[in-house]
Amino acid sequence: MNKKIAFFVDGGYFTRRIDFFLRKYFAGSSLTPEQVISILYYLVNRHKQHVSRDELYRIYYYDAPPFEDQMREPVPQEGKQGLSTKAFKKDPKTIFQKELHSSLGQCRKLALRMGQLSNSKRWLMTEFAQKRLLSGALTVDQLKPADFFLDIQQKGVDTRIGIDISTLTFRKFADTIVLFASDADFVPAAKLARTHGVDVMLDPLYGNVASDLSLHVDGIKSFDIVSAISRCIGMAPNPAPDWWKMAQGDLELKEV
Repeated sequence: MNKKIAFFVDGGYFTRRIDFFLRKYFAGSSLTPEQVISILYYLVNRHKQHVSRDELYRIYYYDAPPFEDQMREPVPQEGKQGLSTKAFKKDPKTIFQKELHSSLGQCRKLALRMGQLSNSKRWLMTEFAQKRLLSGALTVDQLKPADFFLDIQQKGVDTRIGIDISTLTFRKFADTIVLFASDADFVPAAKLARTHGVDVMLDPLYGNVASDLSLHVDGIKSFDIVSAISRCIGMAPNPAPDWWKMAQGDLELKEV
């Protein structure tokens, strides 16, 4: 088997985790699609060093196109009586995601695997808004459209993940894989890879891991995302986490 390493990235989860650290430690700042990709390659380099693998086989990045239609918002906007219609095509998050996918498609050693969006969709309240409601800091009549997000399931991603990991395993293209993920969608493929001798590492990006997934990997390791963001935007985190290491000399934000 080739002494190569491959990466499998749950794109939606990856960008959510990056956004979590950005909001928590760099309030008011933003990242460009190119900077998000730079952070991805930084993490790839750190994992290569960690498992002593010099050669990258490929990065598989799984996502779905953004929702671009219109939807009636769940609650009125401030100062208005009726419900407004949101045009998602003009939403900054939609524009960012499309630009990110376009840039990823041009990256070396990266395969962009696109699923589809399900026809079923619904508005869900954000976790932050739920906590404020339960604590009494927010009342129902104070809810704003920003306290909700549109939940749309992806289709076809699980199948693509299974096919790619199975092909890599059976054709012996790499002996080590790293999953940037947290949910159980990767469990069947991870089990298959380990059964056939592939070393499977998990990087949940400091997020919570599904118990089923943690049982079917050979190790769990995350690296310092805050320093990577800090280098990208040229700003120190505020507040600085205890594990932040700004003086990290081997931090490289370059494509491999």
